[in-house]
Amino acid sequence: MLLGVQLYSLRETAEKEGAEKVLSLVSEAGYDGVEFAGFYGKTPEEMKALLEKYKLIPISAHIGAAAVEENLPYIDALGIKYVFIPWVGTDTFSSPEKYAELLQTVKKAKALLDERGVVFGYHNHAHEYEGGNDYIGKITKDAGIKAELDVFWAAYAGVDPLAFIQTYAGRVPLLHFKEFGAENANVELGRGCLDF
Repeated sequence: MLLGVQLYSLRETAEKEGAEKVLSLVSEAGYDGVEFAGFYGKTPEEMKALLEKYKLIPISAHIGAAAVEENLPYIDALGIKYVFIPWVGTDTFSSPEKYAELLQTVKKAKALLDERGVVFGYHNHAHEYEGGNDYIGKITKDAGIKAELDVFWAAYAGVDPLAFIQTYAGRVPLLHFKEFGAENANVELGRGCLDF
């Protein structure tokens, strides 16, 4: 099992100290790789060189469906194997017209990624479950994509992460491990209420 860091979590450090500092910290901490949330203004070649320098695997990236095509140079050059949609508002899921547009965009992006052997999926937050909905289940089924379960946000929404994984067996290739602590705060793994 590979363990990586979602670089969005280190965005403040990146803003202050730059991409190389962030990657060096991740490497020093002993992680295998990273999940991108943007490429810090670096070219694909520059980012590839930094990853090689710090011996980090580009596991995945958060890229919106409409932005997949413009990010193909990064996906190709870095050898990213998983791409996940980081956010879709509930207004899109609840509107038949907007949802139809989203599905069309997702399917177009999926076709581009399928050609490269890249897995495409959706990353959840809590809002996909509001009002008893399961929008992550809906979009993964309707678009034929995978799910990247964020266990913190699932628990926050009252969804049992283990039950989700069992329900969507075969459709959850990656997980986001974040601990659910007092007052809904992120705390160190093992110091909250989730049974890792």
